[in-house]
Amino acid sequence: MVKDQGRGIPQDKLQIVFDRFQQVDTSDSRQKGGTGLGLSICKQIVEQHNGRIWVDSTLGEGSSFNFTIPIQAIEGQVE
Repeated sequence: MVKDQGRGIPQDKLQIVFDRFQQVDTSDSRQKGGTGLGLSICKQIVEQHNGRIWVDSTLGEGSSFNFTIPIQAIEGQVE
């Protein structure tokens, strides 16, 4: 999990933040730079590993970005 204390993400924008070139506030890209690709790339990597990624957010308090990836024990390795 990665957690921030930013301004948060409105509920209706929670899923689109993982789409290419999407940003919650387009003024961010002008002020801070960025293309809106970071979370899309994270989503692709997690999903290629049969995982899941999601965000929980509260306006005015921040967001937490979570992911899970299944693991398998490799024969011959100590657990």
